[in-house]
Amino acid sequence: MRVVIAPDKFKGTLSAAEAAHAMASAVRERWPDAHITVIPMADGGDGTLDALGGANRHDTVTGPLGRPVVAGWRLDGERAVIESAVASGLVLAGGRDANDPWAATSRGVGELIASALDAGAARLVVGMGGSAMTDGGRGALETLGDRVPFAPGRVVVLTDTTVAFEDAARVFAPQKGADAQMIERLSARLARDAAEWADRFGRTLDGVPRTGAAGGLSGALHAAGAELVDGAAYVAEIAGLAGAVVGADLVLTGEGAFDGTSLAGKGPGHVLALAAARGVAALVVAGIVSVQVPGVRAVSLIDAVGRDRAVSDAAAALTATTAAALPPVDG
Repeated sequence: MRVVIAPDKFKGTLSAAEAAHAMASAVRERWPDAHITVIPMADGGDGTLDALGGANRHDTVTGPLGRPVVAGWRLDGERAVIESAVASGLVLAGGRDANDPWAATSRGVGELIASALDAGAARLVVGMGGSAMTDGGRGALETLGDRVPFAPGRVVVLTDTTVAFEDAARVFAPQKGADAQMIERLSARLARDAAEWADRFGRTLDGVPRTGAAGGLSGALHAAGAELVDGAAYVAEIAGLAGAVVGADLVLTGEGAFDGTSLAGKGPGHVLALAAARGVAALVVAGIVSVQVPGVRAVSLIDAVGRDRAVSDAAAALTATTAAALPPVDG
């Protein structure tokens, strides 16, 4: 058996690498001689830095609500990798209930980008996702000052959504603590930001896909010259996932919640698309499963072992659930 294991994170319980290890344990138990390729996935959000090599530098930057945070980032030769969640993440703000959706800022991400540019990075990869702010990227651009606009090809922004700048508040602000009135205020502010960025950089954001990620930060960086790309596809290409899937007998993927968004830019959706394109059987093991894909078995940890065990002993729960879901030895 040749098995490719490429899960995303199980948010709040397991990193993508930890999830992959738990799945691999189940595969080895079923097929001791299996050839296993492990490729932890990410899509620009939490875990992207780890998927692209992990942090080897740390800076103290402005957190989402103004308090200092220590944020890791990576510099490999002339390439820097920055994850917006480690500087301006919703988790750092204390979650939805503790967040201030109006005041939350992208300043810390701008400070990390500035550090990377000052360190001589010729190419920057900046992941979006898991953010606390809907500031239209103002905090980041104010921090960057005369370092923008970027030279062509210098900054690549990884996103897991195609939402446009003007819809960022409507789509994402509720999960950051915004009520209906706040969403209206944030949307009006985004409209002013878009007009300012267009006037300053000569690049409109109206209706442009992927510009609404991280509260519009992706749009601000795009206006300043950055390229916007599909985060899951980028990580998969760097990791060589497509080549690994060729010739595989089975592909395993998963994440904390496998739902409609999983198939619209998230890591597991990209993994399944690659497997389907190459005619390789696939299995999804997730904390919660709320969508089914034709021809793909998707199983839930909570359904298999119960919520308490799925949360308190996630790695063991994932191994057990994967083991039960694998096809028979002679299958």
